[in-house]
Amino acid sequence: MKELICPYSWDCGKIFSPQELSAFDYNFVQSAVEKKMTFMIIHCPNCSREFKFDTVQWKADEFGYSNPNTVVKKNDKTIKQLTAILNKAKIEIPLPYFEYLISDKFEPQISIFPDEENFSLFTLNELCEKTNIDGKSYLTINQLKGFTAPLLEMVDDSSQKNQEIQYKELADCLAIGFENTRILLIDHRDQNSLWIFHPDGGDIERTAVTLESIVNRMDL
Repeated sequence: MKELICPYSWDCGKIFSPQELSAFDYNFVQSAVEKKMTFMIIHCPNCSREFKFDTVQWKADEFGYSNPNTVVKKNDKTIKQLTAILNKAKIEIPLPYFEYLISDKFEPQISIFPDEENFSLFTLNELCEKTNIDGKSYLTINQLKGFTAPLLEMVDDSSQKNQEIQYKELADCLAIGFENTRILLIDHRDQNSLWIFHPDGGDIERTAVTLESIVNRMDL
């Protein structure tokens, strides 16, 4: 009989002769060959895992074990499902940007400040995913509500008089991207200006980039 190969290639995958099998498995294989069995379960003599074996094709396959290093890709929701999530949360993305998000022209990398790292724009799926902030769950797109809640407890209106966006207003702004801990957001007041929120200090920074320029990719 020919040699066998353990199907668990990620940490075994060794080649061995049928004689290296346990006495029970070896006798089982001999009998299965005579009967031309296409399905049987035997054990690798090296890693001890059981696997499927086809004596006709002389082929081993995994059985009950999977590669722990394999990344399972999440299935994206449909646009209809994502729209339903946004509607339920009473979130309205400016229409031109929504159309940009679902178009083939969407490009996740965006330069906000010259000579600095690019920001990454969230996809529509990512915007509708949940994120945990201070033990509470928020959609990624309205995560600023989670950051502003504790800030509002620590400061009053008078201490924010020099801020161009008050924290109460910031809570209504939509997060659309990030760079490290910095969050790129749409000013809800004009639905076009873009600002940066710094969660580590609570600072809010104006940018020269607009939502319109992202959609049209003008001078970026």
